[in-house]
Amino acid sequence: MFGWEYPPFNSGGLGVACEGLAQALADRGEDVTFVLPKKIPVEGNGIKFVFADISNNKTTYEGSSGAYPATFITRSDGTRVPLYGMGLIEDVLAFRKAACDLAKDLEFDVIHAHDWLSFGAGISAKEVSGKPLVAHIHATEYDRTGGISRNEIVYELEKEGFEKADKVIAVSNYTKQTVQKEYGISSNKISVVHNGLKPNPFVCNERLNLSHLKNQGKKIVLFAGRLTLQKGPDYFISAAKKVLSLRKNILFLIVGSGDMERKLIQEVSYAGLSDKIQFVGFLRGEELKCACEAADLYVMPSVSEPFGILPLELLDAGTPVIISKQSGVGEVLLHALRVDFWDVDEMTNQIIAALSYPSLSSQLRDYGRTEARAQTWSKAAAKCVDIYRSLIPSFA
Repeated sequence: MFGWEYPPFNSGGLGVACEGLAQALADRGEDVTFVLPKKIPVEGNGIKFVFADISNNKTTYEGSSGAYPATFITRSDGTRVPLYGMGLIEDVLAFRKAACDLAKDLEFDVIHAHDWLSFGAGISAKEVSGKPLVAHIHATEYDRTGGISRNEIVYELEKEGFEKADKVIAVSNYTKQTVQKEYGISSNKISVVHNGLKPNPFVCNERLNLSHLKNQGKKIVLFAGRLTLQKGPDYFISAAKKVLSLRKNILFLIVGSGDMERKLIQEVSYAGLSDKIQFVGFLRGEELKCACEAADLYVMPSVSEPFGILPLELLDAGTPVIISKQSGVGEVLLHALRVDFWDVDEMTNQIIAALSYPSLSSQLRDYGRTEARAQTWSKAAAKCVDIYRSLIPSFA
């Protein structure tokens, strides 16, 4: 299994999903070797970790169209900056090269690669070993950009992974449709395996407890995610402004960082709402737990969300959620309010309703928690094993 990150050294949901699935496979007694590009102190019960150590193995991939160039975006001030960072594409290609040597030394029956960052490594391992490849897609370039100004390098790496894989796993039917439509991959090649919930009690460290914010009688509405186009933080802020024009006892808490952060902070500041819409930056571990524990409502207004694990975690903690209709997690949650990401008026109405009517809030919380807890990684692992068996008739 090739992955790019693994908790606690992860920047988002990709690492969480990799950990959940790999551990569930190991718990079933499967022999899992998890390959990461660089050495980090991670551990898992029954999982063998291998590190490609790409730091000293940089390369430039020469394909039919020549070396991959650096890709830039132009900021509003006219400066040009690399879209993913000058080193990221280089690291991805180095991982691909290192996988050739690793595949010669390791014993395995099937290759499972997570997202475009690892697809190249998976392809290399398949070419060296002849073993079947499963390409697991958690988020596409189409999701990240909304189909606007996509990064062609990343798109081509994704497309190559889909085409050269023996099977593609999508985290939702929503994502499966995207892979079919935007990448031209046959429906028969794609299987859907929904993400799961890792039992993780929300026990907040008292030193970091944010409950004091509620002592003034305020309700807390939470946004948690990257501050990027894909996650829709601008729509969340637009709805927050409308809610605050009607209700004064609500605090909107924004957890996360990203390329839109400065613009959003300026927007809130200019509106004179910095005391009511607060940015707390990127949080992980106990700090994130405290923010989630303090929330009365979680809103996920994503423009395009392949799945969305955090709503499951919030429901497990007893916090009702509002989710974008443009998300995969809605396929497994019946008791969650849904809204089109662009419908700020309806988002405003739903926020006010969820905070104003205790019976609605409790129903969303109680039934939603039951649905979230039914979505386990063991179920996801069982589906993956069935896929492996379909690729290897002798697999037992």
